[in-house]
Amino acid sequence: MVARVRRWTLVAVLAAVVLGVVWLLSGDDVEPSANVDDAVVADELPPPPPKPAEAKGARVSGIVLRDGQPVANARVSLKASTPLVTLTLDDGRFLFDDVPSGAAFLAASNAEAASEVLGPYQLTPGGAVEGVTLTLSASVKIAGRVIDLLTQKPIAGAQIVSPVSAVRTDAEGRFALTGAKAQTWLDVMAPGFLSRTEWVSLELANSGGLLELVLTPSSWIEGTVQESGVPVAAATVWGEFADGARHGARSMNVFTDKDGKFRLECGAGSYALSAVTVRGIRVKGPLVRVGVGETKTGVVLDTGDVSSATGTVTRVGQPVSGAQVMAVDALTEDVAGIATSAADGTFRFDGLSLGKYVLQVRAGPLNASAGPFEHRGDGMPWTVALSAGAELRGRVEPPSGGVVVRWRSGSWSGPSAQTVTDLEGTFRFEGLPDEPVTLDAEGPTGAATATARAGDEVVLKLKRGTVIVQLRDDTGKPISDGVIAARSIDTGTTRRQFVLAPDGVARLELAYGRWSLSLEVAGRGRSANVEVVVGEGGAQATLMLESSLAVSGRVIARGTSAPVNGARVESFAGEPGRVSRVSVLTDARGEFLLPPVPRSANLRVAREGFVDQWRRAADGPRWDVSLEPMNPGQGQRPEFEQFEGVGMTLDAREGPVRVALVSEGSPAERAGVQAGDVILAVDGQSVAGQNLNAVVARIRGPAGTPVAITFQRSGREINMTIRRKLLTL
Repeated sequence: MVARVRRWTLVAVLAAVVLGVVWLLSGDDVEPSANVDDAVVADELPPPPPKPAEAKGARVSGIVLRDGQPVANARVSLKASTPLVTLTLDDGRFLFDDVPSGAAFLAASNAEAASEVLGPYQLTPGGAVEGVTLTLSASVKIAGRVIDLLTQKPIAGAQIVSPVSAVRTDAEGRFALTGAKAQTWLDVMAPGFLSRTEWVSLELANSGGLLELVLTPSSWIEGTVQESGVPVAAATVWGEFADGARHGARSMNVFTDKDGKFRLECGAGSYALSAVTVRGIRVKGPLVRVGVGETKTGVVLDTGDVSSATGTVTRVGQPVSGAQVMAVDALTEDVAGIATSAADGTFRFDGLSLGKYVLQVRAGPLNASAGPFEHRGDGMPWTVALSAGAELRGRVEPPSGGVVVRWRSGSWSGPSAQTVTDLEGTFRFEGLPDEPVTLDAEGPTGAATATARAGDEVVLKLKRGTVIVQLRDDTGKPISDGVIAARSIDTGTTRRQFVLAPDGVARLELAYGRWSLSLEVAGRGRSANVEVVVGEGGAQATLMLESSLAVSGRVIARGTSAPVNGARVESFAGEPGRVSRVSVLTDARGEFLLPPVPRSANLRVAREGFVDQWRRAADGPRWDVSLEPMNPGQGQRPEFEQFEGVGMTLDAREGPVRVALVSEGSPAERAGVQAGDVILAVDGQSVAGQNLNAVVARIRGPAGTPVAITFQRSGREINMTIRRKLLTL
């Protein structure tokens, strides 16, 4: 008994140390490149309101071996929504109990060896993952340096932690530690900077590889959460990133104090803010833009008028009990409420803000949507009549249970419909719309993506091909830190992977097929798209950034030459719908420093009461600006330009109306629309002879409503139904 107490005391101490120092995870925790699908992150439900634990968590158990022999006292790290650490017993076995549901990864290490990271394992309440074997092999050295995004100078005293060891950077920002030869994760943090957790693969690096890790000075959003003007304590607040390749990534959660106030740490960029009160009321906040190191104050998230909404779910005239009903905001596609239908098919949402909602209904294999419904607070019930529904059956090969299979379509709104394969590897969906749907399957043995329709019998062959990617700047210098966006040319599936690539060499594991790859680096813009064909022989690609430069200067008021404090200096790089932004504010002397931005970027200086000034970054590294005061009655340019549509940029300069660009995170991207598609008809009516503006007007419409579009691609017609939403330029 004494030995057991000592063993678990040591475990508790280790867990406390790691949790206190290491696990500063973002709300959108990223999986390793072999299994990451940023759409999966976007599909997760928002954080639920705080409530007492109900269901028991999962159990995870296994053994740690080296050279076929059990390893005692090895450290086993479990990375999930709640990270955990334990030590193996004398027989090399380990156990984690009561682990929260969701994706989890495992790794083991001791003084001189480390295992590969295994996962993701899908954990369910009361479920178990057993028989996991973590095999130790000689660890390798990880070396590099940590730099400041804004100044590009080294950061001394930054802490870097792997599942194996933890170190701090020296005065030159340099570090060296050990890790697994294959994939592992690193947690990087420093006072005054936004902490980050990223994955790194050393398999392709020379002598362990060199990393250049970029930390962003912390920005802050401060404000208040209210219910109809009354401050709310203990509300959960978070922000969802709205720019570039990181679109959809979430910040950490924070809680309001007794006065309803919150302080949210984040990186520079645009964020859609949300909150959930302790009563379970979802609060839709404003879209907020913060610059590098900026503190945005006075932000208010208010529920507005709220009331209960009720309805009934029926199928072939009979009530449906036990169905999960989600109210999805028609404007933003955020989940605003979740209810379960009673024995008589009725459901109820308490504290739902007034507005338009699309309802998602899930009952066993049936997934259906209905609406939009208008919630006016007048007590008018909603009726969701489910038909027998079209069915889609399929299987994965090789046959394996527990593989997550998702489908999405243009008319679907909110989180993707999903199921899990049975032990024979089969799956089934009911209630599919009469339109093409994209299927994605992912499991430990591989991944697959395909397009299908209801009635099809689908076989998803779980395979992964290896893509070796060289990441370079315009001079050929390796880039080790960025985000790779991979878009399937065949199905439109999009995967976004945060990568650390020693020596600028990254390895992606993608399902077989044609993919378009691009690289985005914080503050430095994007590479051009490169197409690859992934198959048994793998593929190779080089992603190269354009030339960049840091821009500094001073902003004064014309006429008085007084410095302008708090002016926003912003860089815009890329095309509409795929713009990368970074901004800073001028100081009390009117001075500013932008981090390196692409030479092709457009720069803007804006301050309330003054006329905006523009120029291109390529005009030089120094920009001294004289802002002209606005004339009385002259309107201020809005910070955000928004419209309700599907997220396509169209072009008719070369004949028929074509899709020039598909916006990131848009309904059109989810539906699988591709650049180059020709529009033939809208809602069944031909667009022949109509000008570009007339076609755009027919496609745009109220958020939450569907529009049917017929495209032509490679000589064949494709019919899609796409549900509109609120979009931001």
